[in-house]
Amino acid sequence: MTFNGSEAHADFDLDLIVRAIAKAISEDIPNQLREHHLETNNYIGLMRGDYINDNLRNFALVGGYELLPIQRYGWRGRLLVNHEKRITLSIVTQSNLHMIPRMKRARPHYTMSILKMQNGDLQGQYVQQTLFSVEPFDSEVLEEDYETIMCGAVDPSEGYHHYFVAYRADTYELVDVKLVLMDSMFNVVQEESLNHLIVPDFARLTEEIDSDATVAAEETHRKATRQLFKLKLGLRKEEEQA
Repeated sequence: MTFNGSEAHADFDLDLIVRAIAKAISEDIPNQLREHHLETNNYIGLMRGDYINDNLRNFALVGGYELLPIQRYGWRGRLLVNHEKRITLSIVTQSNLHMIPRMKRARPHYTMSILKMQNGDLQGQYVQQTLFSVEPFDSEVLEEDYETIMCGAVDPSEGYHHYFVAYRADTYELVDVKLVLMDSMFNVVQEESLNHLIVPDFARLTEEIDSDATVAAEETHRKATRQLFKLKLGLRKEEEQA
């Protein structure tokens, strides 16, 4: 199943999916930071995916999708499945999509197994011909892994294809999102920009991430820094006098 122009938007109800991503980036994460004033926020990168999955449950199911749980060792994720359209969808950052086939792995990434089983009949637009197979994993390994991922929920022999909704965010703004169809070796078959589905100026709703609290926190930090400087200066003078 391929797409051209706005056909994919009409077929896949992608406006709901883009809305789910945008809400996670522009609403949910800023709200999380507003409610929890931590010294550092290293967890936010992983939490974005959790919010996206939660929003998919609330938004994308309206479009006739099933939200399929998947588990990879300690990580839990979600796939969107539309049995009527015979498609599966995963939400990824554009940087991750670029890195997946390039990283050395002891075990296949789940999308490697899905592409092998569902998109093996496709061929990318620009494929470099080689004399030897460059597939990092045997077909048997990918087939077994696919069964572990899907648990019989999707039969690839029924003509399912897998798509990526790949996005790029800048702080609290969704700046680029596209629908990407790839072959089994991560070569792009076709892609379509979905930027027209991003709500205009959506991120501006959260530009003031509790600006009063932010200003107050910065002022507190400056006062503490000045106090620390005075303390160090006083100690230095005492040492000189001693």
